[in-house]
Amino acid sequence: MAIERERIPAVVVLMLLLTGSIVIYLLMVPAPVAYKLLGINNTSSIVSTVPKGEYYYTMNTYIGGNSKPLNTSYSLGTFGVNYPLVNTTIFNKTAVSISSSILGSSSYDISFNSSQQSNYFIVVTIESVSGTPKLSFSLNGHPFFSALPAANETITEQIPASANKNVLSITDSLNGFALTQSFKLSQVEIVRQYGKNNANVIPVKVLTFSGIGDYSISYTPIGYGNLNVSVNSNVLSSITNGSDSQQVIDIPSIVISKAIRNSNLSSSSIVLPVLFNVGFQPAQDVSYEIADASLNYEIPYIAFNSPTIYYSVNATNGNYLLTLDISSIITKGNVYLYFTPSGENLTMPASTLSSGENVVLIPASYLGTAANGNYSGTIKFSTKGLLIPSYISMHPVNN
Repeated sequence: MAIERERIPAVVVLMLLLTGSIVIYLLMVPAPVAYKLLGINNTSSIVSTVPKGEYYYTMNTYIGGNSKPLNTSYSLGTFGVNYPLVNTTIFNKTAVSISSSILGSSSYDISFNSSQQSNYFIVVTIESVSGTPKLSFSLNGHPFFSALPAANETITEQIPASANKNVLSITDSLNGFALTQSFKLSQVEIVRQYGKNNANVIPVKVLTFSGIGDYSISYTPIGYGNLNVSVNSNVLSSITNGSDSQQVIDIPSIVISKAIRNSNLSSSSIVLPVLFNVGFQPAQDVSYEIADASLNYEIPYIAFNSPTIYYSVNATNGNYLLTLDISSIITKGNVYLYFTPSGENLTMPASTLSSGENVVLIPASYLGTAANGNYSGTIKFSTKGLLIPSYISMHPVNN
């Protein structure tokens, strides 16, 4: 017997296909476009932080250049590097009395866990003694110390290395001819001693010219012990004892290129602020004074650069305040500004320049003739020095 199947009209199939295509399209287009197609008013505009009518421009190049290699240095300072030992009490007990007799010795047992990376000490303070008893220490049944205690005496003894779980016994044994002997302890401690093997890491941000040039670390180690020196976790040098003479360690190009990639900055930027983490990692029993440490950057020949920028500001009859923010002054030199279309020139003397904001007052006549309520034109920057600017801004000021 045949089973009759319900037929789906072709027009229904066509509508389903169209609906599916529209959904797929809306998922693929950018969200703002999809919102508009769906009739949703969910658009937002980005509000500029620069007031309307003023001028601000981020500069990602350099001004000037150098005809021969230059050395610049980023100081890391003078500091100590060591492997400090830290003591911490893991067991503490007061008023412990232990006695012995002709019937046998007696002991006080302490259970504790140990680590192979630490040293352990037993510290006992004798409050009083009756007779001439023999005090002894044993670990897991193996004796490692014995003495005849005296009142008001403190005994400190290192515990032998052992397994993780341990039982330390303080035993009173009969000594000589006596029916009983005893001693009382006012304090019983087990002290863990361990080293803090922490690297001394110093972050330093270096302004580089697209990674070109040679980089190195220089320092003078005064002290003793094994010490690793690294940059961005790449070990570049290992010394076993201090020579008290300056060390110069070259930073490989692979470390530099990786640091530039990790900076997540645009590859179009000529000047790149790159972070280097310089680490000094001490081994156990190490003590150093790191003197006059610095990260050095030898800049090769760089062609002279005179960047020209376009500006547009609201027109006014008063003056304008121009701010040139400088990230780094590698070589000092006067900065010359040439304005077009006015053809006016302005000089910022090298003696007045400093890292940070450098401000100069500009007459409106330097900015040309107003058109549509604005002054527009270009400013060309030049210098015989080498400067790394951050930004330039310009806005009118009241007379």
